[in-house]
Amino acid sequence: MYVCSVSKERARKQLGFAVNIQHHIPSLYIHIPFCISKCIYCDFNSIVMKSPAVDEYLKAIEKELQSATENYSFRTVFIGGGTPTVLNERQLSWLLRMIAKHVDVPNLREYTIEVNPGTLSDEKAVIMKNSYVGRISIGIQSFNDRYLKLLGRIHSANEAKDVFLNVREKGFKNISIDLIYGYPAQTLSEWKKDLRECCTLGPEHISAYCLTYESGTPIVKMTDSGNMKRLSEEEELKMYEFTNDFLCDKGYNHYEISNFAKQGKECQHNTVYWENREYIGIGAGAFSYVNGERSCNIKSVKEYITSIESKKKSICFSEKLPQKQRASEILIMALRMTSGISKKEFIERSGFDLNELFRKQLYDLTRAGLINFDDERVKLTKKGLSLADSVMMEFV
Repeated sequence: MYVCSVSKERARKQLGFAVNIQHHIPSLYIHIPFCISKCIYCDFNSIVMKSPAVDEYLKAIEKELQSATENYSFRTVFIGGGTPTVLNERQLSWLLRMIAKHVDVPNLREYTIEVNPGTLSDEKAVIMKNSYVGRISIGIQSFNDRYLKLLGRIHSANEAKDVFLNVREKGFKNISIDLIYGYPAQTLSEWKKDLRECCTLGPEHISAYCLTYESGTPIVKMTDSGNMKRLSEEEELKMYEFTNDFLCDKGYNHYEISNFAKQGKECQHNTVYWENREYIGIGAGAFSYVNGERSCNIKSVKEYITSIESKKKSICFSEKLPQKQRASEILIMALRMTSGISKKEFIERSGFDLNELFRKQLYDLTRAGLINFDDERVKLTKKGLSLADSVMMEFV
């Protein structure tokens, strides 16, 4: 069965299952959970912003940041949400100053902030540029106003284009655009138009996610009640396959299931997750992976703030996976990358021989044309990319 590429929200949750490679400089993720309104497809850890809570939250993450970063230097920083640019100019400046206080930001390999086109002012763009932020990830999702309204986005297509041009004008040379396809009633022709509009702007990076229907979200209630009808898997598959072919023809490297980049502009922060390196998460609901242990902070903003202020543990969950399960996760995460993983890398990360651990699965999937497996490396075929979730289930 075809299972489309996962959303950014689901991908972030899956990233918590990464397996550690020792002796690497970690990456840093900072979560800003506030939004102006909640999109109908989103089940990520975000809340509608209440002004008094924002300053208290920023004070709390500064305390956690100070404590968590005392013994580390970092390779990348990613500020995500929620909507980081929902912060006003004072708050955004405060956030970026606190990060600079604890992180050597001028020497980061990559420094990213997520942007909602409906919340970015000229002043905020200047603040980011002057604070060493080098990469902007814009959540445009669609260039079709009808679908933007359907999803509950707070911006129009023209506003999204204006924001892109604005940040480009401010000197940002590494801009990513997020797009979503597979909306109820969306046609392949409409999706093609979205991709053409996106490429006309010329971003360095494009994330193209198929809409996912997460339990409990408003869009699931709408489809369950019959008010909306989901596209068929065949229709979603046609959109996915067109995306791959179209963006590759436009000069983008298809380096991960849902991600495409110009040469050298692959997202280094997300690659940390897919390659199972260490990362530290700051903020409500943020995941960390350090010394082989995966943990998650308290998700409630109010409870998170209280735990930090009272100097109690902010972690609500932690685990260390058994060795064989960890090996499975190494392979599953690596297969998200179109380059896959070499047998040498796998044994270094897991301690297992790839052939011995997954001999039958590798043989069956190779015969089915879903993976390429030679003496050196295993990776998904073009057919396997379209059936990625099903392929990966074979290694669970």
